[in-house]
Amino acid sequence: MLGGGDPPACDTKRMRRFLALITGALSLLGAVAVAIGVVLVVVPSPAAAEGQKRCTVTDDRLRELSGLVATETGYIVINDGTDVESHKRVFFLDADCEVVGEPVRYSVGGPLDTEDLALSPDGETLWIADTGDNVTGDRRERVAVWSMPVSGDERPVLHRLAYPDGEPRDAEALVIDDDGVPVIVTKVALGKAEIFTVDGELPSGDTEPGKMKKLGEVELPTTETENAFGSAGRTAITGAARSPDGGRVVLRTYADAFEYDVADGDLVTALTTTEPRVTPLADPFGEAIAYTPDGTTFLTVSDGGTLDAGEPIDVLSYAPTPRSESASEANADGSEESTASWFDSLSTQETAYLVIAAVGLIGVGLVGVGVTGVVRARRRPVKRTGAGGSAGDDGSRGSTDRPRGAVYGGGPAAGAHGARREPGHAAAPADNGGYGGGRPGEGGRPAAGVYGRRPAGGAGGPRPAAGGQDSGGGRAADGGRGGGVYGGGGVHGGGRAQPPRRDRGGAAPRDGRRRESGSGPGGPGPESGGGFGRHGGRY
Repeated sequence: MLGGGDPPACDTKRMRRFLALITGALSLLGAVAVAIGVVLVVVPSPAAAEGQKRCTVTDDRLRELSGLVATETGYIVINDGTDVESHKRVFFLDADCEVVGEPVRYSVGGPLDTEDLALSPDGETLWIADTGDNVTGDRRERVAVWSMPVSGDERPVLHRLAYPDGEPRDAEALVIDDDGVPVIVTKVALGKAEIFTVDGELPSGDTEPGKMKKLGEVELPTTETENAFGSAGRTAITGAARSPDGGRVVLRTYADAFEYDVADGDLVTALTTTEPRVTPLADPFGEAIAYTPDGTTFLTVSDGGTLDAGEPIDVLSYAPTPRSESASEANADGSEESTASWFDSLSTQETAYLVIAAVGLIGVGLVGVGVTGVVRARRRPVKRTGAGGSAGDDGSRGSTDRPRGAVYGGGPAAGAHGARREPGHAAAPADNGGYGGGRPGEGGRPAAGVYGRRPAGGAGGPRPAAGGQDSGGGRAADGGRGGGVYGGGGVHGGGRAQPPRRDRGGAAPRDGRRRESGSGPGGPGPESGGGFGRHGGRY
């Protein structure tokens, strides 16, 4: 390769730029992954999908619905606690949510705070939970349940009850066990809900309350479903229902429906020891839930007491979250053992959290790789070489004690194509590296520049004097040798620099022509010769 100038310093700068670009990209990708993970964890889950509307309740007496049961022909509903006498009724609706027939009145003095409806396992008896107690003044010393034929042919019958410790509780969920006995689940906004049932025979009529007993506690799984009451709305139990076949029971909050599988009719074991399937709900103020007669769908309705006057009250339907499919194998004792993998046993929410954690870990790893790469790239020194020495880490010229030659310049003594001392030479040039000058010789000899550049003052020797220079150096002045073409002193070798030959017009020959023998600082130079070294010549 011909021409002057410094060669690239092994493309170190380009390599550093490339490495910095790659590591920067990895860092950015990692930061994005971490941010996505953090956002997925911190931001609440999106609102549940809207339920499918079955019909809209338009009767002005039904603005505070709190209990719902589905029949083959329509729905049965009750209001929440109310002081309006005409609203203290049991209402029957058709499939279009229109009131049909005369609403059914209660016996005795009527209920205080009705909250939920439930059907008996045989579907013949309607039960009403008069168990609400969310006022801040005088609390109820007793609660009640009412029972009536599902046909509405008779008035509801009163059954008074009291909690075993005599303390009041707010309860809004009611289910009926296989023996036809009511089971009450308390509301509680925080902590565990309590389960109560009748302790002994159920009293009927205007009598003293019968005692109840506590059967257990329910702790709902944590969700992030959006609702009007935030975290409290995700734990307060506002309704319950049992499937027509008795094999499932569902509890609802303002946010979700929690469905449990019931084995052998044991409601308490199902509610207290098994894991429910969660179905997010989208009622604006939902307090009621029921199964359709075929047991395949949830039905819900909102209490419109807190809604705007023109806001509709719709009966909505939802498909319950299905059971996870898992294969089972029979053990030697005949029992079944699930062969589902650990991953298959995870719920949808647990799977989402697992994916989020994986994304976060990948992001952290990428950020670490990127930062490490950037730090290493910045610490790696940049080595540049030039005439008379090597560059330090900061790019400055290094010490002149033992400078190294550049590419096609300086190198180890007596290197490839370098000159060596021959007998008869008054003063041999300094040993040169491949294709040119090496480190300066004793006595202040300059190191040859790259491709024959003349040495700079102070870098191995003084500048060559003006007037004896060709395109590579010429004769050096006072103690220094000028570099020839492609090296110091000659062409690809270590011969001495030759004075330019004058043509007949006194003009110096053009670059690249053979030089006449002349004298250098140490005496007459050797005869020029061709080839790659020994005594310099033409390339």
